[in-house]
Amino acid sequence: MLIVRPINDQDLDKLFELASKTGGGMTSMPADYKLLEKRISTSVQSCKGDSNDNDSNTYFMVLEDVDSGDLVGTTAIYTNIGRDHPFYSYKVMRVTQRCAELNKVQETKLLTLTNDYTGTTEIGSLFLLPEYRFGGNGSLLSRSRYMVINNHPDKFSDKIIAEMRGYRDENDRSPVWDHLGVHFFGMAFDEADVMSGIGDNSFVADLMPKYPIYIDLLNSQARDAIGKIFSATAPALRMLEKEGFHYNDYVDIFDGGPTVEVYRENIVTIKNTKTLTISRFQELPETKNKMLVSTKSLIDFKACLADVLIKGDDVIISESLAIILGVGLGDQLSIAPGRAG
Repeated sequence: MLIVRPINDQDLDKLFELASKTGGGMTSMPADYKLLEKRISTSVQSCKGDSNDNDSNTYFMVLEDVDSGDLVGTTAIYTNIGRDHPFYSYKVMRVTQRCAELNKVQETKLLTLTNDYTGTTEIGSLFLLPEYRFGGNGSLLSRSRYMVINNHPDKFSDKIIAEMRGYRDENDRSPVWDHLGVHFFGMAFDEADVMSGIGDNSFVADLMPKYPIYIDLLNSQARDAIGKIFSATAPALRMLEKEGFHYNDYVDIFDGGPTVEVYRENIVTIKNTKTLTISRFQELPETKNKMLVSTKSLIDFKACLADVLIKGDDVIISESLAIILGVGLGDQLSIAPGRAG
């Protein structure tokens, strides 16, 4: 069985091993012991509630193969983004100009640097080993975040966002960076991306253009890439769209990838989640209609896909599942349909 749970101090070596398999495309999880140790410590403190809910907290979770003990995936929730370090986006603005003398109307698009998402909650750091990308494992990893948010709504903002990786061409290059960003930063895309991913983004405020940029003046490849995703990101975007996330004309300042957003109350998994009380243990037959099940605790959070039997406000689960989840009779579980849509 696979379960999603918060990272803990004992996971450092296994997390490093997992980070080494990401291929370098995940800047929020570099294969660096010191940075990963800091990330674990920050998450553990957040889950313990050792920080103020107005602070920027990180809830970093892993997907664990219970049978082997291996870590096979990661995901995270970041609260109050932009409070500790500025969070920048480009807003795609539309300006319409009219010339009565020539009877001509001209619409122009601009990129305007903003901090509009400051204080919101961001979900990200979604990674799953290729050999585990089947049977709803990716969905479990992604949707476990909504179970945490549903269980503890006071810790998260009303608006939830997710940044999508931007388009890269057949040469694995970002047209938006090559025809825009590089002129202001004077460094390689990967270097800027890593610096931003680990929170060292003061250089953005120092070097980014302070005035709107006319999109029509950019190279055609860069224009077409604004708001376009990297091909491998498509499955993750589809999962988000099923939950109600949508694009609202904000893009990443480096690669032009779209940022999608949703109000917490409109997330499909949250709308369909019920809190039920464990009334009995019973061995249940294996089915294809598994439910998304999670514990209510934050520090001891666990989520999985499992067969359960719902009776009104009660739920019957197997004793083996109870042991894995660390729950007993009379405890409450959050339960949602196994699929978002």
